[in-house]
Amino acid sequence: MRNFCKFILGSCLILGVVSCGGGGSTPPPPPPPPSISVSPSSATVTLSGTQQFNAFNPSVGTSALIPSNWSVNSIAGGNSAVGTIDNMGKYTAPASFPSSNTVTITATSQADSSKSANASAIVVFSSDNAQTQAGAIKLGTTGGNSTDLVNNGTTITCCSGTLGSLVVRNGTFFILSNNHVLDKSDRGTAGDPIGQPGLVDNNCAPGVVVANLTQSAALKPASGTTGPAPSNVDAAIAQIVTGKVDTTGSILDLGAQGASSIAAAPPSSTLAVPATVLATAERVAKSGRSSGLTCSTLQSVSTTVSVDYESACGGAKAFTSTFSNQVIVNGGTFSASGDSGSLIVTADTARPVALLYAGNSTSTSANPITDVLNAFQSGANAATIVGGGDHAVSCAPTSSNPGANGGGNTGNSATLSTQELERAASMKEKYAAELMQDPAVSRVGVGISEDNPKESAVTIFLNGAAERPVPAQLEGVRTKLIYNAGQPPALSLDGINRATTIKDARVRDLMGQEGIMGVGVGRSEDGPGEPALVIYVEQGKLRSSIPPEIDGIRTRIIEGDRFRAFGWGKEPKPTECSARRSHSKK
Repeated sequence: MRNFCKFILGSCLILGVVSCGGGGSTPPPPPPPPSISVSPSSATVTLSGTQQFNAFNPSVGTSALIPSNWSVNSIAGGNSAVGTIDNMGKYTAPASFPSSNTVTITATSQADSSKSANASAIVVFSSDNAQTQAGAIKLGTTGGNSTDLVNNGTTITCCSGTLGSLVVRNGTFFILSNNHVLDKSDRGTAGDPIGQPGLVDNNCAPGVVVANLTQSAALKPASGTTGPAPSNVDAAIAQIVTGKVDTTGSILDLGAQGASSIAAAPPSSTLAVPATVLATAERVAKSGRSSGLTCSTLQSVSTTVSVDYESACGGAKAFTSTFSNQVIVNGGTFSASGDSGSLIVTADTARPVALLYAGNSTSTSANPITDVLNAFQSGANAATIVGGGDHAVSCAPTSSNPGANGGGNTGNSATLSTQELERAASMKEKYAAELMQDPAVSRVGVGISEDNPKESAVTIFLNGAAERPVPAQLEGVRTKLIYNAGQPPALSLDGINRATTIKDARVRDLMGQEGIMGVGVGRSEDGPGEPALVIYVEQGKLRSSIPPEIDGIRTRIIEGDRFRAFGWGKEPKPTECSARRSHSKK
């Protein structure tokens, strides 16, 4: 939910270039055509947005503009599919995503067509999630408890997050978000005003009251400072104020694929099953206050993870709650502080998967949506997501990662010690002949493990399915399967369930080791099609090594900082403050 932002008043230094020349009877020869560069070299442009590019002489400076002919992806002037650019270098992005959301802008000198330079434009959604809305608000927007601030006499520190989605119970509509967004981590009071925009986007002043806190799931461990989260979810609901919230359940930027950046749409009313999403490698999406619409894939399910919470807005860490059966999403850019409360859905059908509540530098943690809704059942009256039919979410296209599924990227062996590489080399020499007896094995080499980049691996190149199972390790050295052609085997639900049983049997011992902050079930990157115990390790804190496999299941190590409900991630726009602001009293 929360982090902090400092406003720095800077100054700009404008450099001028003065040309000096001397007199003489013989005029100097004309200078050669200047070399050429493009500024900026890379820019992020919203759908239908514009960006000025300039061609200049790099030996003189950006003020020495060079008349140029402009193209987009080698198309003179561009077109409606990739975006257009005029003869002055002003680029206009297309209204819907091109086949790749990164396009190449080229400037070619009009004086010398042999001189050209490139820049890139990354086409993205325009994030309006942190803005004030008029009328009945769409969700996925900035908001929170209007009393979530601390006044120390000289400054006011305020916090808020994301008003994520709409639920209905017994005919009454409620905003769904996190306990730590709506109920201030168990410190709120029923009836507290929930405002939009959130305090952090309104100079720490309350926004329009759009709902009132109704119910929250207990968050703080019974022991006080550390232990299981009592409700196993970080969630709360607030009854809407009539006319202040769009009762279709529409969420900003959740519109159908190819729609414009301002399109909002409700999620599907059908819930997704996280294990199925993991097995089928479906992408997931969320629309939140800080990072807008983002898409990724699941990293693990059935995860036990410890998460840190603040004592008060802007305060020190107060307690750590441990959650079980959690959903973890890949990537440090999927979310940032301020996105807490966002609804995570499948990207191809918009089916709700989980409620986002925490993150770190590598991953995002979320409560399964079924657990969240069950926490707010009142007698026979269950809470349900307000939604509609299945539809695709307009995620920006991304290029596939060839290393993620064994596509031939063996890593940079120079990052490992000679001793570590020799471990794998000795196993390769010992077992290569035996492995090559399988007709599917084309060659055997040495590389870096994808499941633990701090370890080497024996790399086994396959032309298809092996006739017999390839071991996950050779005398303690990981094996890494690389498929030369075709798709690697799919991850099965049976495999996920088998790994979950082993995880449940081992999680207490693993979580008891210093430096381990989470254990879940995910996809092995060394063994495509195989499940893995995904073990989340705090950077530099693990005291003992983790074996390549546990009870026949590969292990995958994800190293990063601690999971927390405040101050994680980085917002994409430096002009936007994230979810905590210190505001001087006047």
